[in-house]
Amino acid sequence: MLGSTVIPNYMITSIYMRCGRTFLAEVQMTPDATENRLATESSPYLLQHATNPVNWYPWGDEAFLKAQREDKPIFLSIGYSTCHWCHVMAHESFEDETTARLMNERYVSIKVDREERPDIDAAYMNFVVATTGSGGWPLSVFLTPQGKPYFGGTYFPAERKHGMISFKEILDIMADKYRDEKETILESTERIAEALNKSLEKRWTGNVDSLDLKPVDKFNQEFNAVYDRVHGGIRGKPKFPITLQILFNFFQGKNIAESLHTLRMMGSGGVFDQIGGGFHRYSVDESWLIPHFEKMLYDNALLLEAYSKAFLLTRDSFYMNVARKIFQYITESLQETKGFHAAQDADSEGEEGRFYVFTNEELIDVVEDFTLFKKYHGLIPEGNFEGKNILTAPREPENAFSKEELEQIRKDDLRLLDYRNQREHPGIDTKVITSWNGLMISGMIHYYIASGDPSVKLVALEIGRNYLEMARKGEIKRIAGKENLHGFLEDHAALIAAFIDIFSITFEQLYLDTAIELVERVNMQYHDGEGHFSRGGTMNEKLFSRDFRVHDAVVPSGASMFLYSLIRLHAITGEKQYEEMVKKGLMEHYPLMEQRPVSMSLMVQALYAWVENNLVSIKVPREFANKNSKLLEIHQLPVFNKIIFPASDDSGKIISCQHYTCKEHDSVGDLSLELVDGPDTFG
Repeated sequence: MLGSTVIPNYMITSIYMRCGRTFLAEVQMTPDATENRLATESSPYLLQHATNPVNWYPWGDEAFLKAQREDKPIFLSIGYSTCHWCHVMAHESFEDETTARLMNERYVSIKVDREERPDIDAAYMNFVVATTGSGGWPLSVFLTPQGKPYFGGTYFPAERKHGMISFKEILDIMADKYRDEKETILESTERIAEALNKSLEKRWTGNVDSLDLKPVDKFNQEFNAVYDRVHGGIRGKPKFPITLQILFNFFQGKNIAESLHTLRMMGSGGVFDQIGGGFHRYSVDESWLIPHFEKMLYDNALLLEAYSKAFLLTRDSFYMNVARKIFQYITESLQETKGFHAAQDADSEGEEGRFYVFTNEELIDVVEDFTLFKKYHGLIPEGNFEGKNILTAPREPENAFSKEELEQIRKDDLRLLDYRNQREHPGIDTKVITSWNGLMISGMIHYYIASGDPSVKLVALEIGRNYLEMARKGEIKRIAGKENLHGFLEDHAALIAAFIDIFSITFEQLYLDTAIELVERVNMQYHDGEGHFSRGGTMNEKLFSRDFRVHDAVVPSGASMFLYSLIRLHAITGEKQYEEMVKKGLMEHYPLMEQRPVSMSLMVQALYAWVENNLVSIKVPREFANKNSKLLEIHQLPVFNKIIFPASDDSGKIISCQHYTCKEHDSVGDLSLELVDGPDTFG
């Protein structure tokens, strides 16, 4: 139930209302007799379906006009290119001639790439979660010709199994229901849309008169209540990385042992590609052994930052080695001239994980010292995954193996990697998504700081310059090369954060100026001046409801990134307008932080930094940008609530300010004594 509206049992998914749209004339075109209209799209996900016998349409006026003219319901399928169950449903149903014939006769069918249009995906997913308690992909929704859904779910099997009705049965039932109960459906969807809007607004917004640290205290209580003290992460399965929570723990200087333990368990588990680098999306078991094999750019961006900071905290080479392998994977497998690709699939040769697992017989043939290799990588005769082996690693390799043994293992890892590279590789989703690239630029800057490797800095700056050029030209795009896809709040916010990070290691004023200009764009297009943020802004298509999402999911929300960047910009510039914007934004979202702090880690971090005024502002001589070792030395101090920028004078002093107090330092060593060894400065 949403508000006072009772939702009929056939209405179990989300709603989209096409408000005030002017429909263009339908263009009758099909690229080829064996292709549908998706063949002219650039999305890898849509192109995967371009040769389906289903007469797919991309999201747009053409499809809706056809449905209205023929008075047919719409079947909307939302997914992404590396989604395993999207592949399964495509193979079972969308490639099946009988199913396709049924879809073509009774529906207008639309495909949406959720990574291109997160706003459409969020609108429908909000309803799915609100009415069923869960969601996922593929998202399957049945709509009226006006775009208002009357039934939905996720994966439907081709034939009845496990108590699930078949997709073909659903197709017939929902088409009949629209034909026979049209007036009831149209009336009900209007009421549901209104109820959902009210429910979402009440859930995601609020206000208070003052700010305090109760959400921070509750975060720490809840984190410790759900923490898995054996395996790290959150208790239970499947197990997803808790990277944003770890980064906040590093920022506040609490739950450090738990955070480091989680990173060690993940880095030694099968969820990490031990020979090729990069983290898989999540683990299906509680011990991080068996991954869901897709790799996402955003996961690896955030984890690159986390492992880099873990190294600075501990100087333990384990964390640096994991960070190095993440960087190598990204630059070798996902980098192109415009930026970094979005993801790598879980499947190859029609099988999930096929690329990453090995039989013992294969390993005996490939590696030089199988006995040592078996011991290091945790191999068992019967295999740990369907008769094959997923490679793991020891948690403290230097304590378990000699230098000579570790060198032999390194050589055998390379041999196995060469062998694996001869296999058919999982597909790459070649979209270059702005917000995810912003996260990776920041991740690489943190890895550069930890490693001191100038080649890492060059990569980050190369991609950063591409986005600087995009920002200077005008509008931020969601995806590089897609002029018709306007940027969302998170795309702007991630670039603002990345440009501040670049400025902090280069002192190049243009990056700071551009970050400030992007703040103004956000104010004009994505912010109402009262603390409310709109994900789509004024440039994107108006959906039936605003996306109020401010919680951090697999990536930080645009609102969280934006508010925290404003705090950093306020420290650098002293601009009063940023102070007022931060205060309004935090007050608006305080009630939700108080309810769900663990799912709003970056927003809680912004609250903590603001209320405590504990961000350490470090002003250094501008010449430090040319004396790379000095600037890097300050960045490498294991204090993660700091912002470094050039002083406006030429005194030659290092000045640190925190808790409304500033101090002068004659040297980096003096600063280190104050920040790292002094009382009450960490967090």
